[in-house]
Amino acid sequence: MNSSLIAIAGTMLLAASTLAAAQDSGTTVVPAGQTAPAATAPTEPGGDAAAAPASAADPALADAGAATDTAKPAASSGDKAMATGEPMKVDAHPSKDTAAEGNQPSEGDEGKFVDPAGNPTYSMAEDGTADWYTWRGFKKYGANCLQCHGPDGMGSSFAPNLTESLQNLSYFDFAGIVVSGQQNQWNSSGNSIMPAWGEDPNVMCSLDAIYIYLRARTDGVVGRGEPKRPKKNEAGQKAEYDCLGF
Repeated sequence: MNSSLIAIAGTMLLAASTLAAAQDSGTTVVPAGQTAPAATAPTEPGGDAAAAPASAADPALADAGAATDTAKPAASSGDKAMATGEPMKVDAHPSKDTAAEGNQPSEGDEGKFVDPAGNPTYSMAEDGTADWYTWRGFKKYGANCLQCHGPDGMGSSFAPNLTESLQNLSYFDFAGIVVSGQQNQWNSSGNSIMPAWGEDPNVMCSLDAIYIYLRARTDGVVGRGEPKRPKKNEAGQKAEYDCLGF
């Protein structure tokens, strides 16, 4: 009996050793009565990520892909003329006046720039320097409007975001609201009140400058914070001081 058990144990030990050796060597062990599976090509580490891109294998595909990536839609023939140069490139959601007339500036009286329709607008130098009225508008906005409409025209819990409002307001719409005020147009809470500033020279003497600054902010050509300061516009400064009675 003991001899039979020893023989069986020896046979099992030999089979286990053979199986381990076969696995270590990569040999497929097939149980008796079964057929070995068909051989398959080894897979490189990384799976699909290790495969060469189609463009590397086929230069024609690479060229076609590059053409697709760099292609840009042609401008609509109905688009209004916009000022050229990167500093004047407008945002996708410009002010109402820019959407209607473009933002190509022409210098008018006292160094104030106007668009093709005669509405006050900005002019940005190649180095990003704003014209005097845009810079002055930032200063006057901070003195008269920021407390309700928030820094940079971005709005607050008291008053709306003016960079969004000007997408739907022309210069004359904006001026009318500033002069006459407005109630409960921002929300229906019953306490949305824009005071009338028509008799306040601190606002009215800089109305155009404030609009120009907010138009530049809405169009996306002036970022948050103070615009790069230009040299002083003597004529523009004198007109403001004369209006204020200095």
